[in-house]
Amino acid sequence: MATYSSTAIPLSIDHKPDRSDERQRIESAGGFIIWAGTWRVGGVLAVSRAFGDKLLKRFVVAEPEIQEEEISGVDFLIIASDGLWNVVSNKEAVDIVHAISDAETSAKKLTEEAYARGSSDNITCVVVRFENS
Repeated sequence: MATYSSTAIPLSIDHKPDRSDERQRIESAGGFIIWAGTWRVGGVLAVSRAFGDKLLKRFVVAEPEIQEEEISGVDFLIIASDGLWNVVSNKEAVDIVHAISDAETSAKKLTEEAYARGSSDNITCVVVRFENS
């Protein structure tokens, strides 16, 4: 996600197995999606694209969807896992990071916020700040 003057601009769409295009891709490869508290590939994984997961490798690919965005005038970029995005909205994340000038401190604050909101997934977060002159 990039931000322009406190405006959140999502740079990706979550790779979830309940997305119709992801579900079709998984089922075409011989996999299946079932509900187990959330939609899961093979009843196990709640994301449809990831590194690793050797047992599901035929269905869970690591191929990214690419989007280009001009970053001129962007203050910062937030790169995070679903452990953060499942409980913190884009706008909330931007508001938290916007108030903290240090990238490492703001990433830590986002991680702590996701944990405080009950995220039960792994939480990974990196904040990149740009110097605009």
